[in-house]
Amino acid sequence: MSLQSAYDIVIIGSGAGGGTAADVVSRETDPDTDILVLEGGPLWRHEQFTETERDMGRLYFSRGAKPSTNLTVNLAAASAVGGSTVVYTGVSFRPPDRVMARWRDEFGLDVLSDDFVDGTLDEIEEDLNVHELPRDWDNDNNRLFKEACDDLGIPAKRLRLNLDGCEGLGFCNLGCRVGAKQGTMEVQLPRAVDRGVQLVHNAWVDRITRDTVHFTVQEAPPRTAPNVVAEGDHQVSADTIVVAAGALNTPALLQRSQDGLGWQNPNVGRYLTLHPTYNVNAIYPEAITNYRGFPKTWYVDEFSGSEGYYLETSFYYPGVTAKNLPGFGAQHERFMRRYNQMMSILILADDPPRADNRITTDRSGDPVLDYTVPEPVRPALAKGLRRSARIFMAAGCTEMMLPGCRKEVLMPEDEDQLDTLITPDTLNFHQSPLSSAHPQGGARMGADPAQTVVAPDGRLHGLDSVYVADASLFPTSVKVNPYETVMLLATHVAEQVADRV
Repeated sequence: MSLQSAYDIVIIGSGAGGGTAADVVSRETDPDTDILVLEGGPLWRHEQFTETERDMGRLYFSRGAKPSTNLTVNLAAASAVGGSTVVYTGVSFRPPDRVMARWRDEFGLDVLSDDFVDGTLDEIEEDLNVHELPRDWDNDNNRLFKEACDDLGIPAKRLRLNLDGCEGLGFCNLGCRVGAKQGTMEVQLPRAVDRGVQLVHNAWVDRITRDTVHFTVQEAPPRTAPNVVAEGDHQVSADTIVVAAGALNTPALLQRSQDGLGWQNPNVGRYLTLHPTYNVNAIYPEAITNYRGFPKTWYVDEFSGSEGYYLETSFYYPGVTAKNLPGFGAQHERFMRRYNQMMSILILADDPPRADNRITTDRSGDPVLDYTVPEPVRPALAKGLRRSARIFMAAGCTEMMLPGCRKEVLMPEDEDQLDTLITPDTLNFHQSPLSSAHPQGGARMGADPAQTVVAPDGRLHGLDSVYVADASLFPTSVKVNPYETVMLLATHVAEQVADRV
């Protein structure tokens, strides 16, 4: 592939935002429109997903654990063609109506009418084969969760997933060897490339101006696809630039570029939300199927509005499980040796946007995660941990090690004491750091340039040629897995870009 010196549109990023933007823009513009997609990560082929944590940690920035400056939370963000759609489980939630209403009413995003949201998501879900899996797909981890929720009178709901040809391998977060997850690497990017869009991987964008993009093509990592253009520094001009590098990297790129853009906005990087999580585990009396089969089929949103969290079934690999399990030493080893008896629940807390929770940059311009857990999250997590403990007990689990518990090992006979054993005050995020795979905000969209970074049409406030199209646009947390909401906003922004060409 040979790079041109000038393009009509350059899109930075190839995940849920960038991949969707490339698909929509290439569909909605003249076939002669010159479009370039730059992805900072490598291109992995399906056969290169080895299903081993040591190898596949390379799919992520910082091997999946980008720490906050205060070391209380670790962020997982992918660095690959397809972005985080390569390493998620295909969970597909529509944004809650109350969140869309807030974005319209408080931030002036009138485009998010019921008709636009429902119509766009109908098309997206049909395109990506979003559906519920049959009940006979449930492994023991999912079955036990559902049965325990039924016993406790907790309404569990079926997750909807964007899968086609799933073989139940269970390694969704390490890349799908059979290409069953219908992410941008499988669906939108191939269509865009077929229409003539140029895709360059290992292309790290250092900075942009109003009409140029400066990037470096780095050496392709071992066992990934070779580069399609020469390694080294490159510069191309563009009539329109769409930044879709994700909530971790889009704010950092905008900060590195403010001088070149001749543009300043004090809100860049601010109001970051992370949807902080605890993945908790308990021991069942006998071996169960937990990671084999599809890892997620049930969720509970009953407590989202009243208590600030929701629950999902999940199961992770030994290294991640060991990291998430509290404690150390002999007791920790005893639990890990019964990995094949573990049941698992994911607790996701709703964190409100705070100006001081943000992405900044270090001296080299790399993103820095500056995040303090907002106070409402602490009681929400304590309630979620107690709720999860009761589900484990109802499922028949005999032992559990939970973050923030006054007892190292919690037993069924401790159920009456849960309210005192796990409280907001017992949580210590330095001893048991939180995780996040859903960063949102940092370039929030809204009508008021004093409070937001991006205008409702997707352009940076005050600039005509630079757009944003990823989860950094979110004015607040969307409260659920953000994949469909990213695609919704990226579709809107891409339509505005197409109209401009």
